[in-house]
Amino acid sequence: MERLIKDLEEIVGVGDVLTADEDLLCYSSDMSPLMYKPDVLVFAKSTEEVSRVLSYANRNRIPVTPRGAGTSVVASVLPRRGGIVLDLTKMDRVKEVRPEDLYAVVEPGVVLDRFNLELAKYGLFFPPDPGSSSTCTLGGMAATNASGIRAAKYGTMKDWVYGLEVVLANGDVLRVGSPVPKASSGYNLVQLFIGSEGTLGVITELTLKLAPLPPYRATLSAYFDSLENAGRAVTEILLAGVRPAAMELLDRSSIRVINEVFKLGVPEFEGLIVMELDGAKESVLNEIDRSTEACRKWGGRDIVWTDDPTRSMALWRARKALVPSLARLKAGYTIIPLAEDPGLPISQIADTIKECQRIGEKYGIGLTFFGHLGDGNLHPVMLIDPTDPEQWGKVVKVEEEIINVLLRRRGVLSAEHGIGVVKSPFVGRTLGLGLEVMRRIKQALDPNNILNPGKMGLEGLEREDPSSSYYALLKAVKEGMALQALKNEIIKCFRCGFCRAACPTFNYAKREPFNARGRVLLAYFYLTGRLNPSEKLLELFSFCTLCAHCTMVCPPGVKVAEIIEAAKRDLASSGFVKEGHRAIARNIVETGNIYGSDPRGRDELAVSLEAA
Repeated sequence: MERLIKDLEEIVGVGDVLTADEDLLCYSSDMSPLMYKPDVLVFAKSTEEVSRVLSYANRNRIPVTPRGAGTSVVASVLPRRGGIVLDLTKMDRVKEVRPEDLYAVVEPGVVLDRFNLELAKYGLFFPPDPGSSSTCTLGGMAATNASGIRAAKYGTMKDWVYGLEVVLANGDVLRVGSPVPKASSGYNLVQLFIGSEGTLGVITELTLKLAPLPPYRATLSAYFDSLENAGRAVTEILLAGVRPAAMELLDRSSIRVINEVFKLGVPEFEGLIVMELDGAKESVLNEIDRSTEACRKWGGRDIVWTDDPTRSMALWRARKALVPSLARLKAGYTIIPLAEDPGLPISQIADTIKECQRIGEKYGIGLTFFGHLGDGNLHPVMLIDPTDPEQWGKVVKVEEEIINVLLRRRGVLSAEHGIGVVKSPFVGRTLGLGLEVMRRIKQALDPNNILNPGKMGLEGLEREDPSSSYYALLKAVKEGMALQALKNEIIKCFRCGFCRAACPTFNYAKREPFNARGRVLLAYFYLTGRLNPSEKLLELFSFCTLCAHCTMVCPPGVKVAEIIEAAKRDLASSGFVKEGHRAIARNIVETGNIYGSDPRGRDELAVSLEAA
């Protein structure tokens, strides 16, 4: 390990190679219930550094897992075989914007919302729009073929990438594609790497297609007494020739959550369709009329629309934050995203929802439904008590039965989140011989299998039991700690990473332990005995300014400041106190004031003030 650290430091610099448990554990989880800790964390700042790291790792057969913002839902960014986690978030330059050619060149660590803020100066935007847009990076979006709410009209990431710079497993730098609207020049190698989840190469530059900002936008909402009728209304709308920029479905639980979190006052029906329509005003108004008629045919009620951007943005912001917000539904419960994100033929959505509802009722597992219905992307999410083994046993049965429904209806396992580890047990059933072709491509480009090994079913590995991974540590909660009273707050954190955009100390350090998500993880590992009290742990908690900005943007509303204060009290009880704080406490005990001055001087000051 000492030799490994020294060699990597020679490539990226001393400060960009980390091996302490307090750092590594913050990169051991994502939004899935799985957990894998890296052996070493490396931050790359250039293509050259990525190339040298991969060349070194390939020679020494060391696994490398590329990572962006860590917003994965399927464990695709977790180091299943240990080794190196290669963080690319410091490669965050927008290198070139060419409005006259409608393309831009960026590094993989550029955050989507920041990119669109830059493009707005030119009257342009980048359409793919995941819920994690305030945090997710463009490199990660390409690696998973991400999409989001605008996919109904604008497609997915694969439709907006002209070219890529990719570092292969042996360190070779490959450039594929070109900044032209169309090409027919050999195999489409750009598409080979999009959605490959870092198993074939590490993306270090992207050439992206851009679009002009639409001149007019409107948001329409319609309420239904059943999710099935809402699903049928979606089909009716699309058959009417309407091309919504976004079309979302929310069930009653989802509506209740966004009302609680965002105070929108939305009527709580069984189903809600929210649509965004954009383009020329006359065209949009015509589509509103056709959509309204289609909704009414299937019992749509309270159908309203607005072109007020303030009202529209409030609704869409709530939709984007919905997934982590679901943790508010029940104290001590958490979201388990195992069977979520299937893609379906649009005509199958209504009946699929109905079948999945029956499955949840059969096992007594709460299921919440939402999704991007305009492109057949459904998200059935389970909510359970992660300390209850019986519920975990039901979860895997619900997952299996939902997958069976999905495959019977000619669906796909994932529409936008990828396969990772979570969906790998089922990938062979959906890809057939295609999985063997994928394995041969992997062998050709990465013969030593160092790039993100153990993912996408490429090695035929069984998935670890999700009940024995991240949440299993709750069985070992330390008694008598101040943090124990905040266990439910810690569980409530879905590790979505929304707080990265709001945390001032993270924006300074660019490392997870300096972010609210990272500090909640540290508190969790401290409470469950995975971390022991230490000076380093105290330093990381003390670096927080307690500004509470993270809590303001946190969809589940995790009380991060209270967690950090409790952790510091527990550290103090173990003898870990900042020397300055120790001196202040000593002064208060001995003299009655923080400065350590003579108490008589204090009394004389009081007399003088009274006389004045």
